[in-house]
Amino acid sequence: MMAIYPLCIPTPRIMRFRSATRCLLLLLIVNAAQGAVDATDAEGRHISLPAAAKRIVALAPHIVENLATVGALDTIVGTVQFSDYPEPAKDILRLGSVGAISLEGIVALEPDLVILWGSGTPPGLRAGIERLGIPYFVDEIRSLEDLRASLQALGTLTAHDENAALASRELSTALMNMKADRDRPETQIPGVFLQLWDQPLQSIGGEHLLNEVIERCGGRSITRRISGLAPQVSMELVLTEDPAIIIVESPAQGQHWTRYPQLQALREDRIIVVNPDLLHRPTLRLLQGMEAICKAVRDQKNTPFAP
Repeated sequence: MMAIYPLCIPTPRIMRFRSATRCLLLLLIVNAAQGAVDATDAEGRHISLPAAAKRIVALAPHIVENLATVGALDTIVGTVQFSDYPEPAKDILRLGSVGAISLEGIVALEPDLVILWGSGTPPGLRAGIERLGIPYFVDEIRSLEDLRASLQALGTLTAHDENAALASRELSTALMNMKADRDRPETQIPGVFLQLWDQPLQSIGGEHLLNEVIERCGGRSITRRISGLAPQVSMELVLTEDPAIIIVESPAQGQHWTRYPQLQALREDRIIVVNPDLLHRPTLRLLQGMEAICKAVRDQKNTPFAP
């Protein structure tokens, strides 16, 4: 809340246009001096707080991790199920799963900022937060540039700008250092199928961040033309596209691919297992998952998959 100072107490004179303008400027200057912060979220909304956030409710595991990256883990007073990284995050109060969060629980924590997951937080919960006048920031990362911008915004809102700048530089440096074979003819760019789930078969759609990751590594997602973030796909599509590389979350999840030995990825032993937390959470750990994909695309070989 803005502080009111004697120079700004309404009087006949102060209400004149020029005096009122000077009063407004004074209020802005004073609040800026007190540490007011502002940032723009993923929807282009301008978020302004009178001071850096100290009581944050973070409504997705990746948001918790990114707050930790900028040094603001201790500002989180509530979060959701599966927010388990870094290790101290396991001690933060849980308010439910991503899709079933208690509005009453959020209110009880008296947050000065709620950070929503744009595509994950239920619309009804968001409407309730807005109706109650609780400041909120929408986080939605669809590109590596979005990740950099998100880290910077979280750093600003928590007064950890320097840590955010370091994280941003780490991201930029890592991306520059990753090697990818970009000189292949179009017909030799390997197709990649990234499996999110096996029953039903689910992959990344054209709006997903991991399309950019695969392309930066020199590959091409075979599901890039399908709309949405995580659509169900048919086995017929995979068989038709015949990917050179298939990425799964665990050996057990890759088990069913042994039934399709005609696939190029099976013939050449390129079933790649990557920890899902290194791919599906848009954080700096994504760089580790990206390196695994880049290596697979670059070498087009891996340790034979043993079902």
